[in-house]
Amino acid sequence: MTLVSLLLILLSAAIHVGWNYLTKTSQDPSVFSLLKGMTMAAISLVALAAFPLSLIPSEIWAYVLISGAIHGLYILALSKAYETGDISYVYPIARSAPALVPVAAFLFIGEVIPLQGWTGIMMVVICVLALQFRGQARVDFHQIKQNLIKQDSLWAFATLIAVVSYSLVDKAAMVALSSVTAIVPVMRGPGFFMLQVVFCYLLFGIYLATRGNLRLKAAWRRQWPSIIAAAVGTMASYSLVLHVLQTTPVSYVVSVRQSSVLLAVFVGWIHLKEPYGKFRLVTSILIVIGLVLVVTAPV
Repeated sequence: MTLVSLLLILLSAAIHVGWNYLTKTSQDPSVFSLLKGMTMAAISLVALAAFPLSLIPSEIWAYVLISGAIHGLYILALSKAYETGDISYVYPIARSAPALVPVAAFLFIGEVIPLQGWTGIMMVVICVLALQFRGQARVDFHQIKQNLIKQDSLWAFATLIAVVSYSLVDKAAMVALSSVTAIVPVMRGPGFFMLQVVFCYLLFGIYLATRGNLRLKAAWRRQWPSIIAAAVGTMASYSLVLHVLQTTPVSYVVSVRQSSVLLAVFVGWIHLKEPYGKFRLVTSILIVIGLVLVVTAPV
């Protein structure tokens, strides 16, 4: 990995934490996420005008719809998690997906996981469960069980499940799209991303509209700089990863990008004054080590 690639991945990780921070600290994370998504969808629609949509096979459109629907659930779960929980608690759980995607692939696709991979997976699972101690000085399994069913835990784990799910769908979509030689390879990933963004936030907007008065205009007037920054940041973070993936092994990219977990915990602990900072930091370091073991395991 070159120094430039390393810096770009770290920048992508920092941007990712940045838009999560803006979502967490907004007055209404769900409305903020919708306005961010509407901004992304508008940008995507403009960009898609230059995309050869007519060349996309019907089976790829099915993947777009499925991925968009799951991404909609992801945005809903993440927004609710930030409404009820700390970023230093929610973010490490949500970003543990690289450890569980191989498990899902093992169960549903038949992929093989080596010993190093299983070691990393167990580290991540144990550390995520350890986060449920929430400052307890001793192990109290009844209390841990109660912590697991709190709103922030339920939404954080729902976010994690959504990430694992759309990762598998997106992987299948990219495999299918790779055979569409009429579309330039560099356009396949961004094109699919923008299509599912449009569908994702259409569904998310319809869902929120059924829940009551969203007061979008008022929220936009108060927060439009943060909303635009979060929208551009989301797309920029994804684009940076796509760019680096062209020349760098995916295991290196995913490993370095997990540094965002540590940054999110620091932001929550130092800037937002969230509790259990030292414990969450140590636990998150172990999570990152476990994730690195998973993504660097031989295949």
